[in-house]
Amino acid sequence: MAAKAIEMKKQLARLRDEALRHRAQFAEVRFASLRQTSIVLQDGRADRVAERSRSGLGVRVLLDGAWGFASTESPVYADWLTCLESAVSLARVSSARIEQPVELAEVEPVVDEVRAEFAVDPAGVPLDRKLAAIRGYEEASARRAGDRAANLLTGYSDAREVEIVCNTRGTLVSSERVRTLVWHTITARDGSVLQRGREIRGEQAGFELVEATPAEELSVKAAARAVSLLRAEPAPAGKFPAIFHPSITGLLVHEAIGHNAEADHVLSGTSILEGKLGAKIAADCVTIVDDATIPGSWGSYRYDSEGVPGRRRVLVENGVLKQFMHSLETAARMGVAPNGSARADGFVHRPIVRMSNTMIEPGEQSLDELMADIDVGILLRGGQWGYVWCEKGQYTCHAGEGVMIRDGQLAEQVRDVSISGMTLETLANVLGASRDFELQMPGNCGKNGQSMPVNGGGPYLKVREIVVGGQA
Repeated sequence: MAAKAIEMKKQLARLRDEALRHRAQFAEVRFASLRQTSIVLQDGRADRVAERSRSGLGVRVLLDGAWGFASTESPVYADWLTCLESAVSLARVSSARIEQPVELAEVEPVVDEVRAEFAVDPAGVPLDRKLAAIRGYEEASARRAGDRAANLLTGYSDAREVEIVCNTRGTLVSSERVRTLVWHTITARDGSVLQRGREIRGEQAGFELVEATPAEELSVKAAARAVSLLRAEPAPAGKFPAIFHPSITGLLVHEAIGHNAEADHVLSGTSILEGKLGAKIAADCVTIVDDATIPGSWGSYRYDSEGVPGRRRVLVENGVLKQFMHSLETAARMGVAPNGSARADGFVHRPIVRMSNTMIEPGEQSLDELMADIDVGILLRGGQWGYVWCEKGQYTCHAGEGVMIRDGQLAEQVRDVSISGMTLETLANVLGASRDFELQMPGNCGKNGQSMPVNGGGPYLKVREIVVGGQA
């Protein structure tokens, strides 16, 4: 295996040198491979079982100020040369039409090899053992829900990714990542009322993640929430003081700020943060970080898809906008140093600016202290999905569960809760953040046709007022 990797790197360096003979200003040859197993169990049946493997080469060339990009699945070097020639030809065609020539920020070249860290290699675990594990989750959920279980879905996936980046600046880095994820969703029914509970766990780890996750922390927890929501009243509609559970905080920071802080959105005029660098955009207690360096977290990486080291990026510090996430290209256009935020989905896509693990930093208060002066408000938890209109600064988040706050205490449970607001208005209205902190939202974020592993979270967050959608 080691000999094969060494030979691969030699061939990538050979192709990189060939690009220089085409007088490229910059060239990047990037090999990427993915081997993945996924299982979905639905109501006791193995509904979808898949094993897939794909690998190939992406070639990106900067020539006369314009990009050319091409990819191939062929392992044959002669086909790689053809791929390079296609990228060069596309760059030449594009150079005649560009209005602003591309420039790239300078960065120190890196030569390194990163190996994945795990205890139990998922590739060595038999499929029937994986299936047995998720079947156990489903059976435990069914027992907890009893005859109120209307639909059960349990999923498992593991993946091994290898990415090798070789460019004309001297960078040659190889990164291996192993990820394992397990989830359970249950729909409970009581007459015409349907409610859903969902739990997910995912890390850069091996099958030991499943072995360390008992049903009580996953499927039983989801079932208990779904069943309890059947008895809950619909959420009231109106404006309320609110406290966000870390899962809602994670949704907010990803959807409302994360995408807006991606420098390509800023440069294209589709971000509400354009022109606000150095300005106060949030309350003093809000510090927002995108951190690619957290060991084992779903969205972490040592190097991005341009071979630039990932790092901890403080986007907002004590309410002040400090920086954006950058690729080599966006960093050059804004005259700043690259910060390792360019990622590509496999070999068929070029690197674009992406988030990693995005969060609000914890504060100094307890949850009880945050609730103490709220006469009537709502605690939102069980973050499920969100959407943001970057250019409008408007967001929507759906919470699976709410709990009313009355006289500073948690009161009755409510269901079917959605919130909406203006991003900067909400951030300015944050009154406090808890010491409690969670980063447990592994998932895949879509952008420009690419899907990328990310994570999100934060503390409990107190907001002065939020629009809650429910039933009046």
